[in-house]
Amino acid sequence: MAQYKVIAGTFHIKGFQPDGDSIRFQATDHANWDFFTWETAADKAAKKKQLRVEAIDALETHYEGYHQPRAFALAALEAMLEMLRIDTVTYSLGLTQVVAANDGKAGFIASASADPFGRPISYVFPKDAKLTDGAVMDSGELPIDDSINFQLAREGLVYPTFYTTTDRLIAEKIRLVVARARATKRGIWSIDRTSDFTLLDIRTLQEDNLIMPKLFRRLVGFYENYSDFGKLEEYMKKQRDNLVLWDGTKKKSLADLMLFEGRRLRMTTPVEDILFSPK
Repeated sequence: MAQYKVIAGTFHIKGFQPDGDSIRFQATDHANWDFFTWETAADKAAKKKQLRVEAIDALETHYEGYHQPRAFALAALEAMLEMLRIDTVTYSLGLTQVVAANDGKAGFIASASADPFGRPISYVFPKDAKLTDGAVMDSGELPIDDSINFQLAREGLVYPTFYTTTDRLIAEKIRLVVARARATKRGIWSIDRTSDFTLLDIRTLQEDNLIMPKLFRRLVGFYENYSDFGKLEEYMKKQRDNLVLWDGTKKKSLADLMLFEGRRLRMTTPVEDILFSPK
């Protein structure tokens, strides 16, 4: 069971490019970062750290110049900001950067580690969460139901995305609310097409098909590098995702969970049953 450091601080979006699963955070007491192992001294010294919000994946508002259906992508971001009491936001014309905001609002994160890119892997909490700055808690003690990660998953605004390092106790709680959201077709689950969609071109990927962001990013990579659609299955099999399913079964790539029938793609495993290997 992982140990999580609770850190009080403020959340920042002005001048940055947040989305529904990433935001900047500045600790009130910088000494709290001593809890973590950092790749570089610069990562540790950075004041406003980019968070990697754990266990969820929001639709892409901007990825390599591409985006997923924007209504749902922005809904996740705006829901997160509302929970953090950041309620006045001005975006750039392309909706990729925040040019003005009443940010700097207080809250907490709970994190067990930082990733190789210097991002604390975090559960995010509003300021009224019953947490104490500097405390160390295990996953059973964290009020995970109060986290923004949990709430976004419960409302069907993000996809569950677990890693082999994600705490199983927390993941199970999120799996349960995802199952309810899917059953009631809440949020993205009303039009999710991950299990069965037709991929005509890059436009349909951006505008029409609501799919798991991990799969979206893989398909963007394909369109960026290949012109022959017939090579898609081969390309997908080359991606070494090193997956572990919830029941312990190991798979090399997402292609091992998919059926390719011309331009019709089907994902045969529910998103919440997939554990990705950290990179």
